[in-house]
Amino acid sequence: MGKDNIEKWSLGYEMIRQSVKFWYNVVYYKKVIGINADKIPVHEQIIFAPNHQNALMDALAVIFTQKTQTVFLARSDIFKKKPIAAFLYFIKILPVYRIRDGYAALKKNEEIFRKNIDVLEGDSSLVILPEGNHAPYRRLRRLKKGIMRAAFQAAEKQNFEKDVLIIPAGIEYSDYTKCKQEVIVNYGEPVSLKKYFPLYRENANKALVVAIEELSEAMKKQMIHISDDEHYDLINELRTLFLPEIAGVFRLDPARPADKIRAQQLFVARIEKHLQETPEDAQPLQKDKEAYSGLLDELDLRNWVLRKKPMTFFGMLWRALAFLVTLPVFLYGFLVNIIPDRLTVHLADKVEDKVFVSSFKLVLSMFIIPLFHLLLTIIAAFFLRDLLYTLLFLASLPLSGAFAFRYFILFKKFRGRLKYSILLRRKDPRILRLRDLHEKLAATLKKWMV
Repeated sequence: MGKDNIEKWSLGYEMIRQSVKFWYNVVYYKKVIGINADKIPVHEQIIFAPNHQNALMDALAVIFTQKTQTVFLARSDIFKKKPIAAFLYFIKILPVYRIRDGYAALKKNEEIFRKNIDVLEGDSSLVILPEGNHAPYRRLRRLKKGIMRAAFQAAEKQNFEKDVLIIPAGIEYSDYTKCKQEVIVNYGEPVSLKKYFPLYRENANKALVVAIEELSEAMKKQMIHISDDEHYDLINELRTLFLPEIAGVFRLDPARPADKIRAQQLFVARIEKHLQETPEDAQPLQKDKEAYSGLLDELDLRNWVLRKKPMTFFGMLWRALAFLVTLPVFLYGFLVNIIPDRLTVHLADKVEDKVFVSSFKLVLSMFIIPLFHLLLTIIAAFFLRDLLYTLLFLASLPLSGAFAFRYFILFKKFRGRLKYSILLRRKDPRILRLRDLHEKLAATLKKWMV
């Protein structure tokens, strides 16, 4: 697989894609969900246009919520070294040359545009990140015209006989850097370029501007877009702290991915409108939110625990016994997995651009963890001297690691509920104040939502 036949289906690429997909969808993240992925048109010329917040993870989110092999366009400077360029072509990435690369380099785009047509006319599709670069904010930044230029030029090469559909996509992460989080890719209705063909023939630049504006609005509808710079942090924190209450106002189910995104979109729109019309409400809201967050940190509690009923004595007892009985399995999984886990985190945290932390964690974990497990298995084989036992030991390493991680999360939740229940029974003034602030903030936001 190379640049000349990059649009062709590749067995080698598919093997890599499925391997990385398993690690991305199952091992690294808890859930990877493609909303409306099944409604994407088939046998059409399609370009995907996702927002760009989390480096490599954004591209993989699109790849792994699609059934077909996709071709990406990326900046040309990463193709300078031949071995790297060969690998990038193999994983279906084409370069795009910009003015900053030199006017001579721009001529190479002709070849790339021809390949774009080959991709669009085949069974593959293009993916272009129209923001141009990444930023860890829930906000769509100004789109570059490159995506529309590539789409219109592809249509022009075909004498405008075929439509080009651009699929807007919004990618949302429950956390940008932590593993075992949720990723949602929300695909929207296609933006058809066919209606702009007459305008493009008359005034190409005007057609680019109008089409890119439509795409921008279409992308905002698929993602969580917080346009208020002044109150960005406040809105961003409140949308997750009070998601169940917010969803309830709009009669949406926060457990459903589509409803979760929609509830947050409605919340952002309403609160931005309210703060714009009544700016004096921002300061008291900020003060209450800071007091609420401060108490959560002081008590080392998570927000969700306030929605749970205090545990009964028997509830505490049977949970404690369950953790005690399964403690040996946790300790085994913890001990045989702690070194590769900590090494992965340590190396990833050294990355200067924190937007790349998740990308490095993913790639490093894919190599470090299996290699460490293989090393342990080789060592164990010398002592076990039995193929079956050795294979069982190898299988136990990832399984016990997954169990240990789940045990750790459940134990933290148990500890949080236990502390909350004890403080509530003691009528600790801090927990009472925390509950009052939770109710006050929830009531205020609900009032603003209607």
